[in-house]
Amino acid sequence: MNIQAYIESGILEEYVLGTVSSQEKQEVECMSHIYPEIKEELLRTESALEEYALKHQTAPPASLKESLFAKMSFDAAQEINDEIQAGDQTAAYVETISGTEPAGTIEPVRAEPKIIDNVFDQVETREVTPLWAKISVAAAVVLAILAGWSAVQMTEYKGSSEQLASEMSGMKTEMADMKSSLEYNQALATLYRNPEYKTIHLAGLEKSPQSSVSAFWNQKTNEVLIDVQNLPAAPSGKQYQLWSIVNGEAAPMDIGVIDNQFTGKVLKMKNTKPGSAAFAITLEKEGGVPSPTMTEMYVMGKV
Repeated sequence: MNIQAYIESGILEEYVLGTVSSQEKQEVECMSHIYPEIKEELLRTESALEEYALKHQTAPPASLKESLFAKMSFDAAQEINDEIQAGDQTAAYVETISGTEPAGTIEPVRAEPKIIDNVFDQVETREVTPLWAKISVAAAVVLAILAGWSAVQMTEYKGSSEQLASEMSGMKTEMADMKSSLEYNQALATLYRNPEYKTIHLAGLEKSPQSSVSAFWNQKTNEVLIDVQNLPAAPSGKQYQLWSIVNGEAAPMDIGVIDNQFTGKVLKMKNTKPGSAAFAITLEKEGGVPSPTMTEMYVMGKV
């Protein structure tokens, strides 16, 4: 079994994300018990996804509750209550000295008439503010505090809006990359598990020993797809071209030029012919050529 191809198929990522079927789940667990390399990669994938989730988790600021209550004062309510009690006592006092106490509560005093100075002076009284007015004042104070707190928060939010926008943009880019990577791995997994496609590994030649490409050939329809694992970037004005060596054919068959942006993609090429015995890739001028340059052959694989 090609362990590396199985790992690169994306089924381990699907297993960790919980998107595999029950049969595929059993398959992964079985393979991880048999092959230490698969188990190690599975653990590494789980750790990477967990690290990503922890890195991007968000929580409300812990100081929000304390900040709000610190800026609100409830002393106003106590002051209102004290003022009401003081007002009641003053009113009682005024009633007593102004002679408004109910009849029968004061015994008449018989004494000689006395001359009272300033008889026409008014008794000084204290005006009692209605309860509803005091409550309105307290409410206005609370609203003012809340308005001030909101203004402070808005200033802080505006100051950090650019940073937040930058972080959101970076997160969207990361999510898009993850989605693209997941789709690519799912496509590979489907091809590796599809019995209608024959997988041909194109190994690096003397020109580029480190190069590696996988070709998928549907022997019923002759459709050809490729996955470039490793190829040097094509120089300016150059492009890689895929060839099929068909039994009985005098020359290799052109089955298409390869998109220079080949990383992380499953590329659909031209159809080949029945009896294909091998596939190869050469570096040619941009747009392709009718016959391969044998000295520029980078990879080749037999069917």
